[in-house]
Amino acid sequence: MNHNLQMSESEKKGPPWPINVELQKLHGIVIHYSIKVQEAATRLDADRPHVSYHALANLHMRAIIIHRSIRELCEAGWTPVTGILIRTLLDIYVNCLAIAIVPEDSEFMAFRFLLAFPLSRVNDSTLSKETRQAHREEIEAAISRLPSKDTARAIALIADITRKSYWYQPEFSSPSDLLKRTKGDMPFLYRTFSGSTHGGVVGLALLDDDPDTPNINPRQHPRQTPISIVASSRLLLEVTFLRDQIEGTQENVGYYFIKDKVLLPLKGNAWEEQEMEPPLDAAAQG
Repeated sequence: MNHNLQMSESEKKGPPWPINVELQKLHGIVIHYSIKVQEAATRLDADRPHVSYHALANLHMRAIIIHRSIRELCEAGWTPVTGILIRTLLDIYVNCLAIAIVPEDSEFMAFRFLLAFPLSRVNDSTLSKETRQAHREEIEAAISRLPSKDTARAIALIADITRKSYWYQPEFSSPSDLLKRTKGDMPFLYRTFSGSTHGGVVGLALLDDDPDTPNINPRQHPRQTPISIVASSRLLLEVTFLRDQIEGTQENVGYYFIKDKVLLPLKGNAWEEQEMEPPLDAAAQG
């Protein structure tokens, strides 16, 4: 294979290759909305501590970090690899959905998310007795912070030796099982970006402007970079909206403004034939 080590004229002008003003506005305003929801959720947790705050704050923070890094990669000429991070954003969304989709179970599901690692090891006979006991104590301390209605089934998890591929099993069998319960285009996005994570030929080339020309240098990708930024912005927007709803931060005006006035005019080919609406709203949760 002829890996092109010579830089084109376009490549000599960068990196960086800054995204345009409209994409900068979209990228930044979604972060601003995310910060407002985080600040409001923190105030609510100070008044009424809840386990779901810690789970959703953890997932939300990682989503913001990934969103910011996607812009950095695009402007540095590495747009093709951002599909992998976009798929990770989808997985973060799925985890948030597993916590939020049944509001009366949100504390219990948040507990399971946060304690997934010790719960998977507390009955592992290959570990030392001391390690298993430490895991048990960590789990029991977390159970003490749950609402009383959730404690019995949380305690039952300690004795559960069933191996699980996903922490939210058996309630939901897979990411696709969760996403099919939503409205709009999330299942489509999950299918679209899954190939990049699994190393598929098409998936790895999805966000490459010139996938048929082997080149290991950073390159400008003016056609695919907008799709990457819009996809990242859309997913962070939805993660934030889910958190807004489940924690009651009442910042949903920001969601609809960004969706209708900023995102939709830029949505591009990624959603060319897909309906864009909140995948999970208050009515759907009921």
